[in-house]
Amino acid sequence: MNRVCFFINTCVFGGGEITTLRVAKWIAEQGLPTEIILTFKEGWRPDFVPTEITVTNLRVPVLKYGKKRYGHLPMSVLPLIPYLRSVDITAFIALGYLGVIPAILVHRFTKSVPVIAWEQLHLRTALKYTARNDKFYVWVIEKLLKATYPRADRIVASSKDLAKDLLEFTGVSVERVRIIYNPYDPEIERKANEPLSHPWFSNGQLPVILGVGRLHVQKDFPTLIQAFALVRQNRPCRLVILGEGEERPKLERLVRELGLENDVSLAGFEPNPFKFMKNASVFVLSSKYEGFGNVIIEALACGCPVVSTDCPSGPSEILEDGKWGKLVPVGDVEAMAKAILETLDNPPDRKALQQRAMDFHIDKIGQQWLEVIHEVAKMQAER
Repeated sequence: MNRVCFFINTCVFGGGEITTLRVAKWIAEQGLPTEIILTFKEGWRPDFVPTEITVTNLRVPVLKYGKKRYGHLPMSVLPLIPYLRSVDITAFIALGYLGVIPAILVHRFTKSVPVIAWEQLHLRTALKYTARNDKFYVWVIEKLLKATYPRADRIVASSKDLAKDLLEFTGVSVERVRIIYNPYDPEIERKANEPLSHPWFSNGQLPVILGVGRLHVQKDFPTLIQAFALVRQNRPCRLVILGEGEERPKLERLVRELGLENDVSLAGFEPNPFKFMKNASVFVLSSKYEGFGNVIIEALACGCPVVSTDCPSGPSEILEDGKWGKLVPVGDVEAMAKAILETLDNPPDRKALQQRAMDFHIDKIGQQWLEVIHEVAKMQAER
């Protein structure tokens, strides 16, 4: 029986991968055989994989380029060819450029496989930051992007701004692009009501500002910490950041330099951030760029007031240009501090925030995915 395959070619397990599993689970629940194809399981979290989904590991060896691991991009091409020839596939959905590039490169050998490129990252902005450290890698990726993305049967972008970026940057034709927002976890309400043991969220404690995400330069937590320092000068409060990553030493050093050790908690990875969101006074997204900003929707679904950078791409669309939460310029410490203080002083109606989140429910988003899958299946049948 034909299956829907999601191809993930990365050792990072973050928001994009969790969103992919969420969509894959919903499709599997509709009765379509669904599979996740991994090039390798390093960094993968099997406990997040729903039982309805088959997982295939191609066991691609990881090569190193300098101190970084780029080998999985070229090395993932060869094992894909025999695998895709051996199975019947309705749609092959490749996540991000690390998935799309090899998927399109092998397409000439497996023309019976319709490819959907699913982009959740604002490519030009992401590559701009990467270029500071590795210009040769970025140059190669840019060439490959422009050679491969236009050959996908469909390109799904997770926001309008991201779709515009793809059209301008890769030269894809507009009729091939579909905009499908990322869905939120349908079990948020249950998970948000789980007990929260962190002492700062007990009754009578100070207001808590919350940040969630990998401790990575993209998330720009230094700006959030510095903004918090300004907020605390005006009123007592605390900051909790959930996440883990290579930026931890830098963030810990900044917290010490600002004398915030007693009021900032870098609490590490948390499998259930929703119980924190439900009990926080303000959720802050401080990112330099996003593909969409899933955590904003999750915070809204928990009824948590939001402050976000107006970064590319996603936050302004989710918050409808500030209707559902304050937007501030990227990297602007003072503007972020002001927005947090204003939100603490005049919090929005939590039920209204939860109603906005319903626009991103998995049932609505899943139906849009089914439409695209049926589109490419029909195209393939007519070839």
